[in-house]
Amino acid sequence: MTDTKTASAVPHILFGMFLLEIFFLFVKKIDGTLYGVFDNLEKLYPVIAILLLTAFMKLKLNSHWWMALGFYSAYLLYGVLISLAHQKGIKIILVQLYHEMKFFPVMFLFAMVRCDDRWAKLTLKVIKPIIIITVVLILFQLAAPGAYDAIFKNGGHFEKGHFGGMLLPRLVGWFWHPGQIALFFLIAAVFFIVEYQKGSIKFGFSMVFLCVLFVLLAIQRFELLILIIVLMTFWFRRYINLDYRPYLAGLIFILFSSSIIYIISDEAHFWTLLENFNSPRTVFLVEALFTLVESNYWGAGWGTIGSHAAADVANVYEYNAMKDLWWIKLGQYFYDTYWPHVIGETGLPGFFFLLLSMVFMIRAFRRPEASILMFVLILTSALSSNAQSLYHLTVFGWFIMLLENTDNKEVPHEPVKISASTSTNNIGVKL
Repeated sequence: MTDTKTASAVPHILFGMFLLEIFFLFVKKIDGTLYGVFDNLEKLYPVIAILLLTAFMKLKLNSHWWMALGFYSAYLLYGVLISLAHQKGIKIILVQLYHEMKFFPVMFLFAMVRCDDRWAKLTLKVIKPIIIITVVLILFQLAAPGAYDAIFKNGGHFEKGHFGGMLLPRLVGWFWHPGQIALFFLIAAVFFIVEYQKGSIKFGFSMVFLCVLFVLLAIQRFELLILIIVLMTFWFRRYINLDYRPYLAGLIFILFSSSIIYIISDEAHFWTLLENFNSPRTVFLVEALFTLVESNYWGAGWGTIGSHAAADVANVYEYNAMKDLWWIKLGQYFYDTYWPHVIGETGLPGFFFLLLSMVFMIRAFRRPEASILMFVLILTSALSSNAQSLYHLTVFGWFIMLLENTDNKEVPHEPVKISASTSTNNIGVKL
């Protein structure tokens, strides 16, 4: 998919992006102002991705990647057209177009790059000190929470977690937010299993156990549930060598499409959401659903609800029904979730264009393990802003690149036949 020179140069650039994300995540715990300098630099990531894809890489795509690219292009085109139809300004369209270009180009770039095994070994050398420092910081937080909070006063860990009827501190170690440590070590668990199969690490079970422990200590129940499901999937493949990529893609489509169709079937469901899940993210979702209905399901155009353009350019929250909410007054949660802006601004056409693009992306990967990570990213985007967070896109993307290059062998896209005689190792995925 890339020529020799590109294959040797691009991984260095992507590794630098990955390291910067990991390093400044720790900086953010201490000093938000210093992190802000990197935050401005980080905005170049989508531009870098597009430049590398268009100017320096020779791509050869399978049919699933062509479908993913086609549906994502349709999503962008529809977003522009529906915004113009609603007389949105050019600035609003250009600003939101930039933010829409984060997800696909960044993930597409990581998936396309070919590299050798040294990058996996180098990544292991990065993860090991993170684990050690995380253990030390967790012990410090437990032993001296006051001192810990004083040092890491900008951390996103202060909200306690509910566990067994108790309120417990969320332990985040190296990371800024509990969701970040949970997803990082969920990804790392998949990576460790693959590396254990390759013989690159000796203590595969211990490493995976640490990953589960870190997710548990962060009190991130959704991520813990997903991690358990992922581990069960690996265990299942010990006995049946099944290509689960089409099943992951189908599950995402069924979950997302059935959810939106059920919710919009009766406006009473909107109020049920508010009553049972009273949170800022839910309010944004419900406002987006009302916007969807008011637009006859076509969408109201970018800069209307839930998008960066709505908050940063149109300043809609100074004038709409949400202006008096306390978290709006504090400038929080404007785009702390992903799908409301898709639903409210691009309607059902945009929703399904984007969803189908994601579904075909899961199916397009050569390695099932890479498909798992894309599945996790998309699934968690239902409750967060992960799909537009450059940190999450870079971290997920880096590990997807490593998994796509495992043994650098092409995996056939036809379903693998079930065979009782298939040889597997102790953890479970046949490579």
